[in-house]
Amino acid sequence: MTPGPRDRLQHTDSMSVGPSRVKSMSSTDSTQDTDTARRGATVAIAGDWHANTSWAIRSLRHLHSLGVREVFQLGDFGIWPGQKGADYLDALQEVLEELGMRVVVTPGNHEDYHQISELSAQNRDQHPAHAGFEALGAVMWSRDRIALLSRGHRFTRSGWSFVSLGGAPSVDFEHRITGQSWWIEETITRDDVATVVAGGPADVMLTHDAPEPWHGTDMVAKIVQTPLGRSAEVLAYAAEGRRRLDAAFQAVKPRVLAHGHYHVKDSTRVQIEGCDHETLVVATECDQMPDANLGLLHLPDEQTEGQEPQVEWVPLPPITTGVDRSQLGVWPEKPVWVWETEEFLRVFDEGRSAHWNQLIAEAAEEPTGAWVHRMAEALKQSKNPRAGEFMGARAGGLLPDSGIEGDDQ
Repeated sequence: MTPGPRDRLQHTDSMSVGPSRVKSMSSTDSTQDTDTARRGATVAIAGDWHANTSWAIRSLRHLHSLGVREVFQLGDFGIWPGQKGADYLDALQEVLEELGMRVVVTPGNHEDYHQISELSAQNRDQHPAHAGFEALGAVMWSRDRIALLSRGHRFTRSGWSFVSLGGAPSVDFEHRITGQSWWIEETITRDDVATVVAGGPADVMLTHDAPEPWHGTDMVAKIVQTPLGRSAEVLAYAAEGRRRLDAAFQAVKPRVLAHGHYHVKDSTRVQIEGCDHETLVVATECDQMPDANLGLLHLPDEQTEGQEPQVEWVPLPPITTGVDRSQLGVWPEKPVWVWETEEFLRVFDEGRSAHWNQLIAEAAEEPTGAWVHRMAEALKQSKNPRAGEFMGARAGGLLPDSGIEGDDQ
Protein backbone atom coordinates (compact mmCIF):
# COMPACT_ATOMS: atom_id res chain seq x y z
CA MET A 1 0.00 0.00 0.00
CA THR A 2 1.37 3.40 -0.96
CA PRO A 3 1.87 5.60 2.11
CA GLY A 4 0.01 8.89 2.09
CA PRO A 5 0.80 12.19 3.77
CA ARG A 6 -1.15 11.26 6.88
CA ASP A 7 1.18 8.30 7.42
CA ARG A 8 4.13 10.65 7.08
CA LEU A 9 2.75 13.18 9.54
CA GLN A 10 2.17 10.44 12.11
CA HIS A 11 5.73 9.23 11.67
CA THR A 12 7.92 11.02 14.22
CA ASP A 13 11.30 9.43 13.60
CA SER A 14 13.68 11.92 12.00
CA MET A 15 15.99 11.07 9.14
CA SER A 16 19.71 11.26 9.64
CA VAL A 17 19.89 13.30 6.49
CA GLY A 18 18.09 15.50 6.62
CA PRO A 19 24.46 43.23 -7.12
CA SER A 20 27.32 44.45 -5.09
CA ARG A 21 30.73 42.99 -5.79
CA VAL A 22 31.74 40.94 -2.77
CA LYS A 23 35.27 41.31 -1.49
CA SER A 24 35.42 38.17 0.63
CA MET A 25 32.77 35.51 0.98
CA SER A 26 34.55 33.16 3.37
CA SER A 27 37.19 33.24 6.04
CA THR A 28 40.71 32.14 5.29
CA ASP A 29 40.60 30.20 8.55
CA SER A 30 39.28 26.68 8.02
CA THR A 31 38.42 26.19 11.67
CA GLN A 32 35.16 27.03 13.43
CA ASP A 33 34.91 30.53 14.93
CA THR A 34 35.73 30.47 18.63
CA ASP A 35 34.60 34.02 19.43
CA THR A 36 30.94 34.96 19.54
CA ALA A 37 31.19 38.46 18.05
CA ARG A 38 29.18 38.80 14.86
CA ARG A 39 31.28 40.46 12.18
CA GLY A 40 30.02 41.98 8.97
CA ALA A 41 29.50 39.30 6.31
CA THR A 42 27.81 38.71 2.98
CA VAL A 43 26.30 35.31 2.26
CA ALA A 44 25.00 34.13 -1.12
CA ILE A 45 21.66 32.28 -1.31
CA ALA A 46 19.88 30.57 -4.20
CA GLY A 47 16.29 29.37 -4.55
CA ASP A 48 15.07 26.19 -6.23
CA TRP A 49 17.16 24.90 -9.16
CA HIS A 50 15.19 21.72 -9.97
CA ALA A 51 18.23 19.99 -11.52
CA ASN A 52 18.32 22.66 -14.24
CA THR A 53 21.94 22.24 -15.30
CA SER A 54 22.31 25.24 -17.59
CA TRP A 55 20.59 27.53 -15.10
CA ALA A 56 22.68 26.35 -12.17
CA ILE A 57 25.92 26.76 -14.11
CA ARG A 58 24.98 30.26 -15.27
CA SER A 59 24.14 31.14 -11.68
CA LEU A 60 27.43 29.83 -10.33
CA ARG A 61 29.49 31.66 -12.94
CA HIS A 62 27.67 34.93 -12.30
CA LEU A 63 28.05 34.66 -8.53
CA HIS A 64 31.72 33.84 -8.99
CA SER A 65 32.12 37.04 -11.00
CA LEU A 66 30.84 38.91 -7.92
CA GLY A 67 33.41 37.31 -5.66
CA VAL A 68 31.22 34.54 -4.24
CA ARG A 69 32.85 31.23 -3.34
CA GLU A 70 30.14 29.55 -1.26
CA VAL A 71 26.45 29.36 -2.16
CA PHE A 72 23.71 28.33 0.26
CA GLN A 73 21.01 26.70 -1.86
CA LEU A 74 17.51 26.51 -0.34
CA GLY A 75 16.16 23.21 -1.59
CA ASP A 76 14.70 21.47 -4.64
CA PHE A 77 18.32 21.53 -5.64
CA GLY A 78 18.21 18.49 -7.89
CA ILE A 79 19.18 15.33 -6.01
CA TRP A 80 17.35 13.12 -8.45
CA PRO A 81 17.47 9.43 -9.38
CA GLY A 82 18.82 7.98 -12.60
CA GLN A 83 21.35 9.16 -15.12
CA LYS A 84 19.84 12.63 -15.47
CA GLY A 85 20.34 13.30 -11.78
CA ALA A 86 23.91 12.00 -11.87
CA ASP A 87 24.76 14.03 -14.97
CA TYR A 88 23.47 17.21 -13.30
CA LEU A 89 25.59 16.68 -10.18
CA ASP A 90 28.66 15.76 -12.23
CA ALA A 91 28.30 18.88 -14.39
CA LEU A 92 28.01 21.14 -11.35
CA GLN A 93 30.94 19.45 -9.64
CA GLU A 94 33.12 20.12 -12.68
CA VAL A 95 32.21 23.82 -12.74
CA LEU A 96 32.55 24.21 -8.98
CA GLU A 97 36.02 22.69 -9.09
CA GLU A 98 37.00 24.97 -11.96
CA LEU A 99 35.80 28.06 -10.07
CA GLY A 100 37.02 27.04 -6.62
CA MET A 101 33.46 27.23 -5.25
CA ARG A 102 31.12 24.97 -3.32
CA VAL A 103 27.35 24.66 -2.87
CA VAL A 104 25.81 23.94 0.53
CA VAL A 105 22.27 22.56 0.16
CA THR A 106 19.33 22.63 2.55
CA PRO A 107 17.31 19.87 0.83
CA GLY A 108 13.76 20.50 -0.39
CA ASN A 109 10.79 18.25 -0.99
CA HIS A 110 11.62 17.34 -4.59
CA GLU A 111 14.79 15.43 -3.74
CA ASP A 112 15.62 11.71 -3.85
CA TYR A 113 15.69 11.00 -0.12
CA HIS A 114 16.63 7.38 -0.72
CA GLN A 115 19.83 8.59 -2.35
CA ILE A 116 20.40 11.10 0.45
CA SER A 117 19.88 8.46 3.15
CA GLU A 118 22.75 6.41 1.72
CA LEU A 119 25.23 9.25 2.32
CA SER A 120 27.16 9.35 5.58
CA ALA A 121 28.16 12.58 7.28
CA GLN A 122 31.85 13.43 6.90
CA ASN A 123 33.94 16.31 8.17
CA ARG A 124 36.04 17.57 5.26
CA ASP A 125 36.99 20.93 6.75
CA GLN A 126 40.70 20.10 6.51
CA HIS A 127 40.49 18.69 2.98
CA PRO A 128 42.57 20.67 0.44
CA ALA A 129 39.48 21.21 -1.74
CA HIS A 130 37.90 23.19 1.09
CA ALA A 131 40.88 25.31 2.06
CA GLY A 132 39.90 28.92 2.65
CA PHE A 133 36.32 28.13 3.62
CA GLU A 134 34.98 28.49 7.13
CA ALA A 135 34.23 25.20 8.88
CA LEU A 136 31.05 23.37 7.96
CA GLY A 137 31.38 20.37 10.26
CA ALA A 138 30.21 16.83 9.51
CA VAL A 139 27.80 16.96 6.58
CA MET A 140 26.84 14.73 3.66
CA TRP A 141 28.70 15.14 0.39
CA SER A 142 26.91 14.30 -2.84
CA ARG A 143 30.02 15.35 -4.73
CA ASP A 144 33.33 16.80 -3.52
CA ARG A 145 31.98 20.35 -3.68
CA ILE A 146 28.25 19.73 -3.09
CA ALA A 147 27.31 19.47 0.59
CA LEU A 148 23.90 18.45 1.94
CA LEU A 149 22.84 19.62 5.40
CA SER A 150 20.89 17.37 7.75
CA ARG A 151 17.91 18.81 9.58
CA GLY A 152 19.14 20.77 12.55
CA HIS A 153 22.75 21.05 11.37
CA ARG A 154 24.53 24.13 12.73
CA PHE A 155 27.63 26.10 11.76
CA THR A 156 28.88 29.68 11.82
CA ARG A 157 29.95 32.29 9.30
CA SER A 158 31.87 35.34 10.56
CA GLY A 159 30.46 34.77 14.02
CA TRP A 160 26.86 34.50 12.76
CA SER A 161 25.26 31.20 13.79
CA PHE A 162 23.30 29.23 11.18
CA VAL A 163 20.83 26.35 11.42
CA SER A 164 19.34 24.36 8.52
CA LEU A 165 15.88 22.77 8.46
CA GLY A 166 15.10 21.34 5.03
CA GLY A 167 12.10 19.49 3.64
CA ALA A 168 8.49 20.40 2.91
CA PRO A 169 5.23 18.66 1.92
CA SER A 170 4.62 18.23 -1.82
CA VAL A 171 1.14 19.48 -2.68
CA ASP A 172 1.28 17.51 -5.94
CA PHE A 173 2.14 14.16 -4.31
CA GLU A 174 -1.08 12.65 -5.69
CA HIS A 175 0.40 12.93 -9.19
CA ARG A 176 3.80 11.47 -8.27
CA ILE A 177 5.14 7.95 -7.85
CA THR A 178 6.45 6.86 -4.46
CA GLY A 179 10.17 6.13 -4.60
CA GLN A 180 10.53 7.56 -8.10
CA SER A 181 9.28 11.13 -7.96
CA TRP A 182 7.97 11.40 -4.39
CA TRP A 183 9.63 10.39 -1.13
CA ILE A 184 7.82 10.06 2.17
CA GLU A 185 10.84 11.46 4.01
CA GLU A 186 10.27 14.91 2.48
CA THR A 187 8.46 16.47 5.43
CA ILE A 188 9.77 17.81 8.71
CA THR A 189 9.07 15.41 11.59
CA ARG A 190 8.42 16.17 15.24
CA ASP A 191 11.86 14.76 15.98
CA ASP A 192 13.39 17.18 13.48
CA VAL A 193 11.67 20.07 15.26
CA ALA A 194 12.83 18.78 18.64
CA THR A 195 16.42 18.62 17.37
CA VAL A 196 16.30 22.24 16.22
CA VAL A 197 14.59 23.47 19.38
CA ALA A 198 17.13 21.67 21.58
CA GLY A 199 19.95 23.53 19.82
CA GLY A 200 18.59 26.88 20.95
CA PRO A 201 18.58 30.21 19.10
CA ALA A 202 20.53 30.92 15.91
CA ASP A 203 21.08 34.07 13.87
CA VAL A 204 20.23 32.71 10.41
CA MET A 205 17.77 29.93 9.56
CA LEU A 206 17.95 28.22 6.15
CA THR A 207 14.79 26.35 5.16
CA HIS A 208 12.86 25.13 2.14
CA ASP A 209 9.33 25.60 3.47
CA ALA A 210 8.02 28.83 4.98
CA PRO A 211 6.64 29.44 8.47
CA GLU A 212 2.98 30.21 9.11
CA PRO A 213 1.57 33.05 6.94
CA TRP A 214 1.64 35.59 9.78
CA HIS A 215 5.36 34.91 10.13
CA GLY A 216 6.05 35.09 6.39
CA THR A 217 5.81 37.30 3.33
CA ASP A 218 2.63 38.65 1.76
CA MET A 219 3.09 36.74 -1.49
CA VAL A 220 3.55 33.40 0.26
CA ALA A 221 0.51 34.13 2.42
CA LYS A 222 -1.55 34.75 -0.71
CA ILE A 223 -0.44 31.41 -2.19
CA VAL A 224 -1.27 29.57 1.03
CA GLN A 225 -4.70 31.21 1.18
CA THR A 226 -5.52 30.34 -2.46
CA PRO A 227 -5.78 26.53 -2.50
CA LEU A 228 -6.61 26.17 -6.24
CA GLY A 229 -8.83 23.14 -5.78
CA ARG A 230 -6.42 21.13 -3.63
CA SER A 231 -8.01 18.31 -1.66
CA ALA A 232 -8.60 18.68 2.06
CA GLU A 233 -5.97 16.00 2.70
CA VAL A 234 -3.35 17.86 0.66
CA LEU A 235 -4.12 21.16 2.37
CA ALA A 236 -3.88 19.55 5.81
CA TYR A 237 -0.58 17.92 4.85
CA ALA A 238 0.90 21.25 3.72
CA ALA A 239 -0.47 23.13 6.72
CA GLU A 240 1.03 20.68 9.20
CA GLY A 241 4.41 21.06 7.51
CA ARG A 242 4.26 24.83 7.95
CA ARG A 243 3.14 24.47 11.57
CA ARG A 244 6.14 22.31 12.36
CA LEU A 245 8.57 24.67 10.68
CA ASP A 246 6.94 27.60 12.46
CA ALA A 247 7.41 25.91 15.84
CA ALA A 248 11.13 25.59 15.13
CA PHE A 249 11.24 29.16 13.81
CA GLN A 250 9.74 30.57 17.01
CA ALA A 251 12.25 28.64 19.12
CA VAL A 252 15.27 29.63 17.02
CA LYS A 253 14.27 33.33 16.90
CA PRO A 254 16.61 34.06 13.98
CA ARG A 255 17.59 37.47 12.69
CA VAL A 256 17.09 36.08 9.16
CA LEU A 257 15.07 33.22 7.66
CA ALA A 258 15.59 32.46 3.95
CA HIS A 259 13.50 29.86 2.11
CA GLY A 260 12.51 28.52 -1.29
CA HIS A 261 9.55 26.27 -2.28
CA TYR A 262 6.95 28.91 -3.20
CA HIS A 263 8.69 30.30 -6.29
CA VAL A 264 8.13 33.98 -5.46
CA LYS A 265 10.31 37.00 -4.84
CA ASP A 266 9.41 38.69 -1.58
CA SER A 267 10.80 39.80 1.76
CA THR A 268 9.41 41.24 4.95
CA ARG A 269 10.24 41.77 8.61
CA VAL A 270 8.22 39.98 11.27
CA GLN A 271 8.17 39.99 15.05
CA ILE A 272 8.27 36.71 16.97
CA GLU A 273 6.42 36.95 20.27
CA GLY A 274 8.82 37.49 23.15
CA CYS A 275 11.72 38.32 20.83
CA ASP A 276 13.71 41.54 21.18
CA HIS A 277 14.43 41.88 17.46
CA GLU A 278 12.64 41.63 14.13
CA THR A 279 13.32 38.80 11.68
CA LEU A 280 14.00 39.38 8.00
CA VAL A 281 12.09 36.68 6.08
CA VAL A 282 13.20 36.16 2.47
CA ALA A 283 11.32 34.12 -0.16
CA THR A 284 13.24 33.22 -3.32
CA GLU A 285 12.14 32.49 -6.86
CA CYS A 286 13.05 29.33 -8.75
CA ASP A 287 15.12 28.56 -11.84
CA GLN A 288 14.16 30.31 -15.09
CA MET A 289 13.21 33.42 -13.10
CA PRO A 290 16.23 35.72 -13.51
CA ASP A 291 15.20 38.53 -11.14
CA ALA A 292 15.35 36.87 -7.73
CA ASN A 293 16.52 33.27 -7.79
CA LEU A 294 19.83 34.55 -6.39
CA GLY A 295 20.46 36.89 -3.51
CA LEU A 296 23.07 38.25 -1.15
CA LEU A 297 22.33 38.41 2.56
CA HIS A 298 24.21 41.33 4.06
CA LEU A 299 24.80 40.61 7.75
CA PRO A 300 26.01 43.67 9.70
CA ASP A 301 28.78 43.92 12.23
CA GLU A 302 27.10 43.80 15.63
CA GLN A 303 29.22 46.75 16.76
CA THR A 304 27.46 48.97 14.19
CA GLU A 305 24.34 50.34 15.82
CA GLY A 306 21.08 50.62 13.93
CA GLN A 307 21.95 48.22 11.12
CA GLU A 308 19.75 45.24 10.30
CA PRO A 309 20.33 42.30 7.94
CA GLN A 310 19.37 43.10 4.36
CA VAL A 311 18.77 41.08 1.20
CA GLU A 312 20.11 42.25 -2.15
CA TRP A 313 18.65 40.45 -5.15
CA VAL A 314 21.15 39.40 -7.80
CA PRO A 315 19.56 39.43 -11.29
CA LEU A 316 21.00 36.88 -13.67
CA PRO A 317 22.24 38.67 -16.81
CA PRO A 318 20.72 37.65 -20.16
CA ILE A 319 22.51 35.07 -22.23
CA THR A 320 24.66 36.84 -24.79
CA THR A 321 24.26 36.38 -28.53
CA GLY A 322 25.76 33.27 -30.00
CA VAL A 323 24.50 31.04 -27.18
CA ASP A 324 21.93 28.31 -27.84
CA ARG A 325 18.58 30.00 -27.15
CA SER A 326 17.12 26.66 -26.02
CA GLN A 327 19.03 27.17 -22.76
CA LEU A 328 16.80 30.10 -21.89
CA GLY A 329 13.82 27.99 -20.84
CA VAL A 330 10.32 29.35 -21.35
CA TRP A 331 10.89 32.93 -20.17
CA PRO A 332 12.02 35.26 -23.00
CA GLU A 333 14.93 37.39 -21.83
CA LYS A 334 13.54 40.75 -22.89
CA PRO A 335 11.08 43.18 -21.29
CA VAL A 336 7.63 41.66 -20.92
CA TRP A 337 5.94 44.62 -22.62
CA VAL A 338 7.55 43.75 -25.96
CA TRP A 339 6.55 40.07 -25.90
CA GLU A 340 4.36 38.79 -28.69
CA THR A 341 1.23 36.74 -28.03
CA GLU A 342 3.11 33.56 -28.96
CA GLU A 343 5.71 34.23 -26.26
CA PHE A 344 3.04 34.66 -23.60
CA LEU A 345 1.39 31.48 -24.86
CA ARG A 346 4.58 29.51 -24.40
CA VAL A 347 4.93 30.74 -20.82
CA PHE A 348 1.34 29.66 -20.06
CA ASP A 349 1.65 26.29 -21.80
CA GLU A 350 5.13 25.30 -20.59
CA GLY A 351 5.79 27.49 -17.56
CA ARG A 352 5.27 27.08 -13.84
CA SER A 353 3.70 29.10 -11.05
CA ALA A 354 6.85 31.21 -10.70
CA HIS A 355 6.48 32.48 -14.26
CA TRP A 356 2.78 33.23 -13.83
CA ASN A 357 3.37 35.03 -10.53
CA GLN A 358 5.88 37.25 -12.28
CA LEU A 359 3.38 38.06 -15.04
CA ILE A 360 0.80 39.01 -12.41
CA ALA A 361 3.30 41.31 -10.71
CA GLU A 362 4.17 42.95 -14.05
CA ALA A 363 0.48 43.39 -14.94
CA ALA A 364 -0.27 44.94 -11.54
CA GLU A 365 2.41 47.57 -12.22
CA GLU A 366 0.98 48.46 -15.64
CA PRO A 367 -2.61 47.13 -15.88
CA THR A 368 -3.53 49.32 -18.87
CA GLY A 369 -0.52 48.42 -21.00
CA ALA A 370 -1.21 47.08 -24.49
CA TRP A 371 0.90 44.04 -23.71
CA VAL A 372 -1.61 43.00 -21.01
CA HIS A 373 -4.17 42.42 -23.77
CA ARG A 374 -1.69 40.20 -25.62
CA MET A 375 -1.18 38.26 -22.40
CA ALA A 376 -4.94 37.88 -21.93
CA GLU A 377 -5.32 36.65 -25.51
CA ALA A 378 -2.56 34.09 -24.96
CA LEU A 379 -4.26 32.84 -21.80
CA LYS A 380 -7.48 32.27 -23.77
CA GLN A 381 -5.50 30.20 -26.29
CA SER A 382 -3.51 28.24 -23.71
CA LYS A 383 -4.07 24.49 -23.50
CA ASN A 384 -2.77 24.35 -19.93
CA PRO A 385 -5.75 24.29 -17.51
CA ARG A 386 -3.42 24.80 -14.56
CA ALA A 387 -2.40 28.20 -15.95
CA GLY A 388 -6.04 29.21 -16.28
CA GLU A 389 -6.82 28.11 -12.72
CA PHE A 390 -3.78 29.89 -11.34
CA MET A 391 -4.37 33.17 -13.16
CA GLY A 392 -8.09 33.03 -12.40
CA ALA A 393 -7.41 32.70 -8.69
CA ARG A 394 -4.90 35.53 -8.56
CA ALA A 395 -5.35 37.82 -11.56
CA GLY A 396 -8.94 37.65 -12.80
CA GLY A 397 -9.43 41.36 -12.19
CA LEU A 398 -6.28 42.26 -14.11
CA LEU A 399 -7.21 40.29 -17.24
CA PRO A 400 -10.80 41.21 -18.15
CA ASP A 401 -10.40 40.03 -21.76
CA SER A 402 -9.10 36.58 -20.89
CA GLY A 403 -12.41 34.88 -20.17
CA ILE A 404 -11.24 33.71 -16.74
CA GLU A 405 -13.09 34.42 -13.54
CA GLY A 406 -11.53 35.47 -10.27
CA ASP A 407 -11.49 33.21 -7.23
CA ASP A 408 -12.06 34.80 -3.84
CA GLN A 409 -10.55 31.90 -1.88
